[in-house]
Formats: sequence, structure tokens, C-alpha cells
Amino acid sequence: MREITAEELEQRADDFDAAIAATPQIDHFCSSSFWILPAWRAFLPGHQLWARESEEGFVALGVGTDHSLGTYLHPLEASWALACPFAGADASGLISRFIEQARGQMPAWNILFLSGIVPDSIHFDHLILGFRRHYSLGLGPSSVRRVASLQGGLDGFMERRSSKFRANLRRIQRRANEQRLQIEYHHTIEPAHQANQLLERALHLERLSWKGQADTGIIDGPMKVFYRDMLPRLARRNALRFLFITLDGVDIAYCFGGIFNGTFRGLQMSYHHDYRDTSPGSLAQYAMIEHLCQEAVQSYDLGTDMEYKERWAEEKRETVAVVVRR
Repeated sequence: MREITAEELEQRADDFDAAIAATPQIDHFCSSSFWILPAWRAFLPGHQLWARESEEGFVALGVGTDHSLGTYLHPLEASWALACPFAGADASGLISRFIEQARGQMPAWNILFLSGIVPDSIHFDHLILGFRRHYSLGLGPSSVRRVASLQGGLDGFMERRSSKFRANLRRIQRRANEQRLQIEYHHTIEPAHQANQLLERALHLERLSWKGQADTGIIDGPMKVFYRDMLPRLARRNALRFLFITLDGVDIAYCFGGIFNGTFRGLQMSYHHDYRDTSPGSLAQYAMIEHLCQEAVQSYDLGTDMEYKERWAEEKRETVAVVVRR
């Protein structure tokens, strides 16, 4: 396998993402360059890159050290353990190449933390078969996401929702019309300035939300760095979508995310706490889905499973981390 530098990985992001799109059974968005490179720089900037390419595809990992764990390799995004480090349609061939590297040509390591693996998938089976004889194996944390099909457009989406959900959404829309709430949708976004201008609008609104008041949002620190790096990347490939709900020119809710490989990945959504009685979050969610259906997007990945997301998305998708110890 040939070494790839950080600069080359940036330059060949399109090639890497094409390999990710062809990889079976993974979280494509959260394994793409849109997600992993900003995450690496924001959350693990001190960890070195270990990236390789072969005719079967790419492997992208970071290298960390810990006084108790020793040297460990991990996907470039390890905060949520969603990213799969293997990019290529020939999953079994790529895993075999990687195992050869791990056995002899890779720098000394104590632990491999390989997340984003679907249980009983090709990746899972070949990792277990390849490492089980000479290494200790275990499972790391499970990550569960909620995904809604947008097949059949908006009508198809609504048919898959409960009657109670549909009735409640109709009430929210009627109230929004009575109050003359406006929807502002951005689908062609200039990357150099507009992407981060929209983010700053969202951050201002975030400060007025329950997340901002609880200090659990994206206002400061690594999370802000993460999104300031990611959004221009998405905009450059016309993959960024942004939506605001406004009342008399005041932003009261926002929702944004990215489209990759036919799926919209919701990234952040929040609303002004003072306007919570108008259900602006639900209105923003529905308006985003309506626009995505008009663009013929096939599915909406709402991200990490939460109780309210069960009403919006019918499918649960699980990935785990395979942990290999010497």
C-alpha cells in the first residue's frame, strides 16, 4: 500500500469520496472527507495521519498515544465513532491489504480502534477472521442513527408517519401561516464567504436556544472549528443546504446539513427559546424535508438516535467499533 500525505488526501478528496460512495454498508457521509478531515483538525490536531492507498481503495486513520493504552490507531473522526476508515468497493480485498500492513509494515501499535463497522457486514466478518488468531478482539461502542426514506417524495414520507404525527404537523403549519412565518432556503451557497456567514447566523440563534443556554451547542470551541471547516467543503461541491424560519425578519429556527450519495445528513437544528410555542423546530424539519423531496434526495439521515427522531424516521442503522489488541 502506498503512503498518502495529509496534503495529498486533501487534494484527492474527490477520489477518496468516490471510493467511500462505492463502499458497501457504511455511513457514507460520516466516512467522507466532508466529515473526517474537519473532525481530525478540530478534535485531534495533534494526532498524525496514517493513510494508505492500494488498487482496492483507501485506508485513513489517525495515530495517538496514551500512557496506559500505548500507541493506538483510530478513524480520523473518533468523537462519535461513526466514520469507517475503509474506502473501496472491494471491502474484502482492502481489509486483507490492511491486515498485512498491521501485521508487519505498520508502525508499532498496541490497539486498533476501527469504528463505523456494521455488525455482520463484509468489513466486520473479514476483520474478525483476519485478526482473531493472533490478536485479542473486542467490540467498542455502538452508534445508532435514525434514517427516514424520502422515496415517493413528500407524500411518501407523510404516508409513513403516524396519523397523530400528521395531524400535529398540520396544526403547526396552520399556526405558522396565521403568524406569517417565513421559510428561507439556501441550496446554492458561495463557499468562501456565504457558507460561514450562514453559520454565524445560526450561531447567533444558537445562543438564544435551550442548547446555548445549557452550553451544549456549537457556539464555541472545537465544535465551531469543526463546522467552519466543513461547511465551505460542502458548499464547494454544491452539497450544503441551509434553512431558516423567520418572523418579521427575526430568525427563530434553523436547520442545515449536507447531501452525499443520495442522502441528506442533518447536521444541526435549533430554535429561539422565546418562540418555542410555535414549534419552529418541527416546522424547520418539515420544510427541509419538503425541499429535499423537490431535489429528489432519497433519504434523510437524522443522526444519533433520540426519542423525538423516532417520529420522523422509521429506520435504525447501527455501527460498532472493532477493537484489536496485541
